[in-house]
Amino acid sequence: MKEYQTILGVNGTPLRGQLARSWRLRMLILTGVLLGVTMVWTPQAEAGSVGWSSIKITESGFDFGGEGFVAGAPTKSGYLAWDLNDGKLKPALYGHLHLKDVRDLCARMRLDYYSNTHVFLTTKYGGQVCAENDKRHEWDVNLAPYESNKIGEVKVSIEKLTAKKDWTIVGSETVKLSTVNDKVKITEDGFDFGGEAFALGAPTNAGDVAWSWSNGQVTPHLTGVLHINNAAGACARMKLDYFQEDGTRLAEEFGGKVCASDNQHHSWTVDLKPFSDGKLESMKVSIQTLAADGQWRTIGTETVRYVYHAATVALCGGGGGCLANQFPLGVEVK
Repeated sequence: MKEYQTILGVNGTPLRGQLARSWRLRMLILTGVLLGVTMVWTPQAEAGSVGWSSIKITESGFDFGGEGFVAGAPTKSGYLAWDLNDGKLKPALYGHLHLKDVRDLCARMRLDYYSNTHVFLTTKYGGQVCAENDKRHEWDVNLAPYESNKIGEVKVSIEKLTAKKDWTIVGSETVKLSTVNDKVKITEDGFDFGGEAFALGAPTNAGDVAWSWSNGQVTPHLTGVLHINNAAGACARMKLDYFQEDGTRLAEEFGGKVCASDNQHHSWTVDLKPFSDGKLESMKVSIQTLAADGQWRTIGTETVRYVYHAATVALCGGGGGCLANQFPLGVEVK
């Protein structure tokens, strides 16, 4: 029988794990069914997350990953959640530290933080844990000790305490905050935005918003095709509205004006990334048409988000212990 323990934080309170953004909710449900995981939803708002990176470190006697453990290694990964708040990233490490066949040895988690260009920022450590015998020992890991607007890469390591009382790294994995992509399709009578292919009066696929993060700035990049069909003389343009968490509009930007010369299908490439801001959390993508009175009017809109505020999910495996997690409700996460 395994021994299950909890790592205590600096203030002495038990630490519990959380998971931020992942695939669509239905993918999580399917995974839970396949793995025998129990899902418990709690309607509780949590910090906003922009993505997550899976992490598994397997070394002789020292492992980091999920709770399950078979054939000397974790069966699943742990996670680094990329939480974003007020223009600062606060990566949070969640999972389980396992020690087996390492009697009287001690270990801890280590986090090295770097910028997008691999400039070193700082190092933070988890609490020290020790194995009193050769049985497998397991500790719940929940670490979010540092935030900065410069973070873009984190090196996650397991360290062990040597006989000389020095800490040395036994295994590591480095993860980067990657670009986040959202699909956008707007279909209105005669005016559409999406991909290039067009059939039965509408685009057959979507356009794309690529969200990037650098030096505290969020930048969305909209690409796709604006279509006008069967609307001779009509003019259109794209409009982008940018918002922070509380719904305050930060800015609005417009694409170029395009017009159809006849009732045939016409299309124009859209490539827009005119705005960046550290507090940017969502964007409205709209098609506007030019009315007879010379005024631009919005006829179709879709909202895309970089930061998601998730309800709490508990992913509970067998063998005792439950890793409480963050997960967005039905959101496609990259």
